[in-house]
Amino acid sequence: MIPLDIVNASNAQLRELGPGLVALFVGATSGIGEYTAKAFVKNSVSPKVYIVGRNASAADRIISECKTLNTDSNVEFLKGDVSELKEVDRICAEIKKKEAKLNLIVQTQGNLNLRGRDESPEGLDRKFTLNYYSRMRFITNLLPLLRTASTTTPHLSRSLSVLGPGNEQKINFDDLDLKNTFSGSRCAGHSIVMNDFMVEELASRETGTAFVHSSPFVVVSGAARELPLWARVAIKIATPVLRIFAVGEEETGARQLFLATSGLYPPAKSATGSATAAGTPVPKGLAVVKGMDGKVGSGGYTLNYDGEIAGKMNILDEYHNKGVGKIVWEHTMGMFEKAEKSEKAKPDVK
Repeated sequence: MIPLDIVNASNAQLRELGPGLVALFVGATSGIGEYTAKAFVKNSVSPKVYIVGRNASAADRIISECKTLNTDSNVEFLKGDVSELKEVDRICAEIKKKEAKLNLIVQTQGNLNLRGRDESPEGLDRKFTLNYYSRMRFITNLLPLLRTASTTTPHLSRSLSVLGPGNEQKINFDDLDLKNTFSGSRCAGHSIVMNDFMVEELASRETGTAFVHSSPFVVVSGAARELPLWARVAIKIATPVLRIFAVGEEETGARQLFLATSGLYPPAKSATGSATAAGTPVPKGLAVVKGMDGKVGSGGYTLNYDGEIAGKMNILDEYHNKGVGKIVWEHTMGMFEKAEKSEKAKPDVK
């Protein structure tokens, strides 16, 4: 585990990157996304921050609290239900109108409901979309802004998806989107493995940007709000015990921000001549870690909340040998194309 004082010292060095960093936090009106957004605002100079979620009143509170943390921060709320890709596209289009670059994308969207397959008009399960498809859609839509960030001072270009490396399961290659074999556990397993391999695939294609898939460990948040009443009551009763083992709000935000910005996890090819392109300086006594492909500093990383490499290597090694990265990439692009065609086929409503 990387000590918290090292994490905090590294995050404080974000100020040395200068003013005007631009960041997007999806799913940030509660929980891990909120905590990480606040950590970013606290440690940056005059940052521009977009937070995406469904709860406008929560967003108002967070914006006010961010202003207290950093009076020079500019935080804007973009309301949307990103369980549908058309909403992701709409939000991305809005950001592109306002920004030429994007230094950081942090995605934590998801829910803990116990419903079965809940299919959107796009033909995708909503939980699966939150955990995986919407995340990849935000990244691929906003790649031009990440590329610009990687080529302009301070050359910081990062993406963080917080879900669950280390909890990989065998996946069904005959039903990757779980159209016919959906269950909550299978959705989690597929989402985790596919996030794993997409950080590797993206890092190999976008060498100026670092891509991280991280685990949050145990965090007390509002993610259980869509569970049935009996489950919410049970969690409320258990919360005092959970807090004993859980990572606190401030520490969670600090650690996820560290994973998103530290030079321990650099892009595959940082901009030459820029000390900040790889992220904040590598802490003394530590070294750049191996990426998903087993190579040091390869740009795509699966990490535990404490900064160490995560992932069930027996499964990941087997899937590497099967070329699963390419399979997941092609499946994802195919599902995006299918969703686009479905949306275009709808009659105009005036």
